[in-house]
Amino acid sequence: MAESEKKKKILVVDDEIDIVEMISEYLHTQNYDVISATDGDTAIELAVNEKPDLITLDIMMGQKDGYETCLLLKESVATSTIPIIIITGRDTKQAELASISFGADGYLSKPFELKELLAKIKELTS
Repeated sequence: MAESEKKKKILVVDDEIDIVEMISEYLHTQNYDVISATDGDTAIELAVNEKPDLITLDIMMGQKDGYETCLLLKESVATSTIPIIIITGRDTKQAELASISFGADGYLSKPFELKELLAKIKELTS
């Protein structure tokens, strides 16, 4: 496979396993490589070691929420250029503005259409 044809790698981060599996399975059918994490610390470790092309990140997780994880990823030289899409159940303008202020490149509220997520991924990785 030529470099230009290399599959894009997406890191899916959500503490709800069902959502991780749903997104992962869909992205696999769309020819993406997918890695996943269920907490912020693992997400940061994977982002540094695996260098994904994009990260989807839930806000409401255990010890380190999505906002803090996003901020840490954007502040690190190793991961600052990786686009991040915040996905959250908080469907408010305040949540969207907070996501942007913490460095997110995109925002989706749950429930969302997988095609909508795919469009955002394509937009941010092309």
